[in-house]
Amino acid sequence: MKKFIFISFFIIIISTVIAIYQVWNRQSLIISKEIVKEKLKFPASHFIQWKGAEIHYTDEGEGIPVLMIHGFGGAYTHFEDMARLMKDQYRIIRVDLPGFGLSEYPDGYDPKSFTESYQDYLRYLLGVLQLDSLYVMGNSLGGLIAWNCAVQHPDKVKKLVLLSPAGYELDEVLSPGKILKHEWIQKIALKGQPLWMTRSGLEEAFYKKDKVKDNVVERINLFTNREGVIPHMINVALTKDFPDTALIRNVQCPTLIIWGKEDAIIPIEHTEKFKRDIPGSQVVIFENSGHCPMMEDPEKTASQCLRFLRAKRFKAYH
Repeated sequence: MKKFIFISFFIIIISTVIAIYQVWNRQSLIISKEIVKEKLKFPASHFIQWKGAEIHYTDEGEGIPVLMIHGFGGAYTHFEDMARLMKDQYRIIRVDLPGFGLSEYPDGYDPKSFTESYQDYLRYLLGVLQLDSLYVMGNSLGGLIAWNCAVQHPDKVKKLVLLSPAGYELDEVLSPGKILKHEWIQKIALKGQPLWMTRSGLEEAFYKKDKVKDNVVERINLFTNREGVIPHMINVALTKDFPDTALIRNVQCPTLIIWGKEDAIIPIEHTEKFKRDIPGSQVVIFENSGHCPMMEDPEKTASQCLRFLRAKRFKAYH
């Protein structure tokens, strides 16, 4: 019996060592910027220069501009269905934040925090596109950037939509990413993200796993493995420079907050914090929905957003 236990233990150790060796020495999955750009740019894509970096956004439709901002590790395609459902009534501008999607992060640019760098980027973008009056919506990290944009530009941002936004208790929300502080983990991560890992991440963000489509997983995997994206993701995940949540109380415009009840990324309890700190804000909770309602339940999300953006007075419908 002891011999059997020893042999089993020995086999487990050898198998673990082999698995670690294979992961450590696996072929790089990183793809050049040019190849990903050619595969994933959109007919409405535009590329501009910001601090020497090439920045991507899409611009389609007519009417009042609606700026859509994706979350951590995301891209402009996260709002693809929302754009399709809303572009007949609004001018839809979807951004790739610097360092994500098809947007580069400027070399040598080192502000005090990523929040500050994205403030600087949005200030530049609003100026270049001459956006003097607009609506802004954002998901997760994009929600944080959206409410910050409303605070920084109260004269321009007329309405705000927050989709499972980040803001409170960020050290705890980002805690899973702290594993990246280990150099050997970074070395593995910098070789690229396997497709199964991309799928696992998206399934964590969704409640209805059957809505995780193969083509969406493959596209997100391409964005993630684009040259330069993973180093930026590591830097953002390890940041200690969090925005002051007291600033949320300075949001002055009408605000709609949409949250999936089964959000596994940011606790749904944060809805009460946002509602408390943004006077007059309205909350809509989606049953059986996760962290990315605009992807998991686009029709329902677009319906709520359209009702909110059109109305002089808005009442939330659950």
